[in-house]
Amino acid sequence: MTDSKRTRGLILNGASGVGKSRTLQELGALLGEKAVAHALVDLDFLTLSWPRPQDDPWGGQVARENLAAVTSNYRRNGIERVVVAHVYTDRTHLDGCRAALGAASADEAPLIRLRASRAVVEQRLRARHAADAPWELDGFLAGHDALTHALDAADLDDHIIDVDGLDPRAVAERVIEAAGW
Repeated sequence: MTDSKRTRGLILNGASGVGKSRTLQELGALLGEKAVAHALVDLDFLTLSWPRPQDDPWGGQVARENLAAVTSNYRRNGIERVVVAHVYTDRTHLDGCRAALGAASADEAPLIRLRASRAVVEQRLRARHAADAPWELDGFLAGHDALTHALDAADLDDHIIDVDGLDPRAVAERVIEAAGW
């Protein structure tokens, strides 16, 4: 495959604890089973640097530049699909991510939001942070309602999938269906 063949993207959105990372892993398994050349990117990892530029305190610009470089490398190496997980509450950040993926439109990189009830999110966050980072739990729980409100207000999502009661495989299957893959 050459750079002339467009690599399609899929962007997972949602508050902490809704299952973006787990769904990312399950999407990898499903795409692998279908022999679809793919890459999985947790955009948070492309922002991990210090110090950050004063005009980019959250690392969004750095993340988009890194994503563009990574996507170019993936495309050159035959990757057909790139799935990105992150939190998007800003149109500029989303448009920049789509551009970094080489997507000309939402059809080429739909934003699919995973949504869970507060009870499910709290249960997941407590399980996740109990051993690894208990000091982060209170911050995630305190910020959940505000972040959910910001996601609702931003109204960026092309599709929303309510994940309560679904296992990760079922969520991933719904994501693939929503993306038209």
